[in-house]
Amino acid sequence: MKREIAVVGIVAALAVGLLGGWFIPPPIAPAARTSLLDQIIARGELIVGTSADYPPFENKTYPAGEIVGFDIDLSQMIADEIGVTLQMVDLPFDSLIAACRAGTVDMLAAGLTYNQERAEQLAASVTYINVSQVIIAANNSGISIASLSDVTTYTVGVQTGTVMYDELGPSGLDMTVGVELILYDNANDLMVALDGGAIDLAYIDEPVFTAWKGTYDIEVLFSTGTDPFALWTRHGEPELLYQMNKVIFENYLTESIFTLINLWFGNITA
Repeated sequence: MKREIAVVGIVAALAVGLLGGWFIPPPIAPAARTSLLDQIIARGELIVGTSADYPPFENKTYPAGEIVGFDIDLSQMIADEIGVTLQMVDLPFDSLIAACRAGTVDMLAAGLTYNQERAEQLAASVTYINVSQVIIAANNSGISIASLSDVTTYTVGVQTGTVMYDELGPSGLDMTVGVELILYDNANDLMVALDGGAIDLAYIDEPVFTAWKGTYDIEVLFSTGTDPFALWTRHGEPELLYQMNKVIFENYLTESIFTLINLWFGNITA
């Protein structure tokens, strides 16, 4: 009897479930996804964030104020590949990642070093160039630097939000911000401070030193090695990331990227 009751119970439960199915609405299908690439194509414009104070990667011409540089030309190649126009947006360097995450811009091209912290916030392209970082000072300063830690006895300037700040600040050598370590919103102000004697040293990317050494009487004291630069976009947008990587890969495969490198960085060959 118990077995019969059990069987009846199972049958009854199945019946209720089947009948109930007639009255349970089907799950709502998720809305179709519109990729960022599709949005860019629809608007006819690729919006790229940069910080236009970092020649030869990005800088403003005078007096027109046009944003030019290696990163801008590379961004133009990506816009051409997609078939849209390019709009460059000049933003403070330390607000670039937040602007991309918020959707204010589609992509970042701003001399941004690849590191894990940034990769957790945004999707990185393949490396498009490797760059040395250098400690610089005014010519004939009398300062000698044999290792990065030697800078702690001096007043050093860095740009806010850079990997150079990470190396010298609380997460690195723990130099006291505002005393030993002076932060600048843009690299132009950093160079003016070094030239005027407000700081003893500056820590910047080597191509930026090269771009400014004709303007300021400065020299390299120490190089800390090279880091890879990447372009960035939001996570979950593989279609746009594919186009970014495609342009970088194809230009290196054809070696046409070296024409661009030679234009902005000097006589470098494939």
